[in-house]
Amino acid sequence: MYDELTEVDIKKMQEEINYRVRELRPQLIEEVKVARSFGDLSENFEYKAAKREKNRNDSRIRYLENMIKTAVV
Repeated sequence: MYDELTEVDIKKMQEEINYRVRELRPQLIEEVKVARSFGDLSENFEYKAAKREKNRNDSRIRYLENMIKTAVV
């Protein structure tokens, strides 16, 4: 399946990918590290929440990259 996108759409998606990779991902990785340092991971809500946010970000990046890759301009 191909998505019909304009060049402006693709540019906006690429800008979002760049933001998520360069700025947001390092912040989320740091949050995971800090939450991990709190101790017992089985009962550590902060760790689970940080991992969930990191995974959501990574999922969004993959989704946008796939949209761009399969787009018809």
